[in-house]
Amino acid sequence: MKKLSKIYMSIVLFFLYIPIFVMVVFSFNTTKSRSVMSGFTLEWYSKLLHNELILKSLGNTLIIAVCASVLATAIGTLAAIGIVRMGKRTKAAVMQVTNIPIVNPEIVTGVSLMLLFVFFQARMNFEFGFKTLLIAHITFDVPYVVLNVMPKFRQMQPHIYEAAQDLGCGPVKSFFKVVMPEIMPGVLSGFLMAFTFSLDDFVVSYFTSGSTSQTLPITIYSMTRRKVSPEINALSTIIFVIVLVVLVAKNIIERNRENRKKNKTIDLSEQKTSRWLVIKRVAVCAVVISLVTGMFMMSNGGFKTDSDDDLTVENPAYYEKFKDSGITINVYNWGEYIPTGEDDTIDLNAEFTKLTGISVNYSTYATNEELYAKLKGGAASYDIIIPSDYMISRMIKENMLLPLNTDNIPNRKFIMDTFSNPEYDENSEYSIPYTWGTVGIIYNKDKTDLTEDEIDWDVLWNPDYSDQILMFDNPRDAFAIYENLLGYSLNTEDRKELRTSAEKLKEQKKYIQAYVMDEIFDKMGAGEATFAPYYAGDAVSMMDEYEHLGFVLPKSGTNMFIDAMCIPKGAKQKEAAEMYINFMCEPEVAYAVADYIGYSTPNNGAYELLDDDVKEDEISYPDEDYLQNHTTIFKNLSDEANLYMQTLWTDIKSDR
Repeated sequence: MKKLSKIYMSIVLFFLYIPIFVMVVFSFNTTKSRSVMSGFTLEWYSKLLHNELILKSLGNTLIIAVCASVLATAIGTLAAIGIVRMGKRTKAAVMQVTNIPIVNPEIVTGVSLMLLFVFFQARMNFEFGFKTLLIAHITFDVPYVVLNVMPKFRQMQPHIYEAAQDLGCGPVKSFFKVVMPEIMPGVLSGFLMAFTFSLDDFVVSYFTSGSTSQTLPITIYSMTRRKVSPEINALSTIIFVIVLVVLVAKNIIERNRENRKKNKTIDLSEQKTSRWLVIKRVAVCAVVISLVTGMFMMSNGGFKTDSDDDLTVENPAYYEKFKDSGITINVYNWGEYIPTGEDDTIDLNAEFTKLTGISVNYSTYATNEELYAKLKGGAASYDIIIPSDYMISRMIKENMLLPLNTDNIPNRKFIMDTFSNPEYDENSEYSIPYTWGTVGIIYNKDKTDLTEDEIDWDVLWNPDYSDQILMFDNPRDAFAIYENLLGYSLNTEDRKELRTSAEKLKEQKKYIQAYVMDEIFDKMGAGEATFAPYYAGDAVSMMDEYEHLGFVLPKSGTNMFIDAMCIPKGAKQKEAAEMYINFMCEPEVAYAVADYIGYSTPNNGAYELLDDDVKEDEISYPDEDYLQNHTTIFKNLSDEANLYMQTLWTDIKSDR
């Protein structure tokens, strides 16, 4: 039986810790692959110290975690003291109420707190940010502290506090000399648990963070549109090691205390020992806080690097207006969608600040729907957003965008005529294009004999490649694939056409290896699949890294997408935001964006700066005939059509 027990525990520990082990190993990988170990390097740890977005998010996360856990520990300990003094029935009722935040789904807690803050925001004129995030974290941390401290009160001799007072101690001195040493293990455990939960929280933070206090879990989530940076592996490894060291130290202290209790009776010397243990525990907490504070200072310290490149702008005098104003604008963009100074790129936000004096508070999101939910819920205020075409049309329809003052955006003249007055914004009144691209098929040249001319969307239904096909894990892109094959409009709302597409997608399921998004990078890179639909810009990046990959734009047609800069309603700094848009339309800036993310530029000036081989690349810049006759831009569908498509998609995914 003991042997079986050990085997069981080994299996449990294996599944608990093997993911962490893999993460640690790949934090030293020489390439960005998350599936193939290519060699050993410390490069990602070095780059981590220069990644402003990650470090800023880490700083926000750590300072929130420290403040929330300290305050929650104080509040929870005082609450536990009060609960202990209650009558039996009252105590039971209060403990049940205390347990509710723990068993309550996090999304319910997050939405409830967001609605509460929105209610008070309208009446007290405050913004979502550090304060709302701190209150939210304290709220869900306090019950864990109470649950850790309460058992220590039950273990404590019931009359020790009164005995200390009988011997001459005052109430306050009795508490700190007698009670506090007895409950300190529970207080410390509560603090560590509160700190861990606060550090790790995503859901509640997502709904209460606003535009100025993005935490690390939110930043990591927003990176999943493309690829999570290996620097995250390095950061996670550091955090894991620090937490492990603290927990081991705490357990050693607790074990020593228990051993002393077994071997000694409680006397004066034991009291001195307890006092010394308290000092050691406080020291452990001090170490944790020191490490946290040090890392936070690091995130705001001198680890930024200025590019040596000289950035040329059209009219330098135009950018002088806000030079000494101390203005900050909030920019909300896709993850990894702007050069940040990494990999010898130019830090465009830093260059904008240097040129204008306007600080940029930059945060990221993963999907258009996430952006929409944040703005619609009223939990954040942004000055610049960069949604996709169909989402822009939806926001215009719902009066969520401000019209642009084009007099403040003279560099709009560089936007190609092809992208003027698009269908989603007919008079280019609300948006300026940022990047564009198409959707096609990535394929493994080593695993298929098909030529590029023979590859079309129907290859994703080819039984010869069963279990070698990856598919989009979102309904709009997935439905568009078969709508192309059937000759339907990619913006159809006809229920019969949607239902027919759904039936064909359901038939395809038996050939599918997996429904994925950013996992395509690793699966195709490691040769785990033969065909996968994905975005052309990402395909270019993948083909640069993996020689065995190719890309085809389907002859039957495809989706052409455009991401564009807009100013949402409620923006605090509209004119400064228009200056930022103008800056992003500078030819050298737009070129830097296109060169970094691999997507195509709608900027004529930037296009002229591209190498000839890039201009002639049919993946990034298909010929005009293909764009006009074989591509369609998504428009926003009605709520009824979106709901019906989502219902059909759920049925497809759940079908066995």
